Amino acid sequence: MQVPSSEFAGRDRAALRKHLSSYWKMEAGNVLLMPAAGCAMLWSGDVTPDAAAIAGMAACSLLLVIGTAAWRMAMAGLDGDTALAEKLTAACARAEWPSLAVLVLATAMAAASVVEGGWRPNSFAAAGFTLLGWLEYVNYYHVQLQNFDSTIDLKRLQAGRGLRRAHLGRAVRVWRARRRR
Repeated sequence: MQVPSSEFAGRDRAALRKHLSSYWKMEAGNVLLMPAAGCAMLWSGDVTPDAAAIAGMAACSLLLVIGTAAWRMAMAGLDGDTALAEKLTAACARAEWPSLAVLVLATAMAAASVVEGGWRPNSFAAAGFTLLGWLEYVNYYHVQLQNFDSTIDLKRLQAGRGLRRAHLGRAVRVWRARRRR
């Protein structure tokens, strides 16, 4: 998730590092917190998570693992640790297609759950967690959907300049282009 240096112009790197340092920790915590919350909600209604709900939770958690690596990669870049940033970029690049396969499988299982039994608690869990996984996938590999925590991004949206390309997606494309040479 190499961020062009122009985005840092006039900003204190230490303040930026402090601001971003919690992101990878938050993503890492959510890897386990999200499925735990989903299971707790289902169990509170005396429902045992089924395969579709578990697949949705697994897909969401996998993308949160990728998000953790992406934010850690951004921190490594800020710290000048190019070796770690390169390793994490490679890992995220290699994880894209498997994560997409897991998302497609979870989507099919969620759809089958709805078709088979209607909108039951497990169907909602399967669909909800799968949707969260898709949003993470798009946010990290294609278009930055998270624009609420940065005044720069909010101003960009308010000015009508649209969503920016995902930082991880750009880093992965650069990594893949270098490997093809």
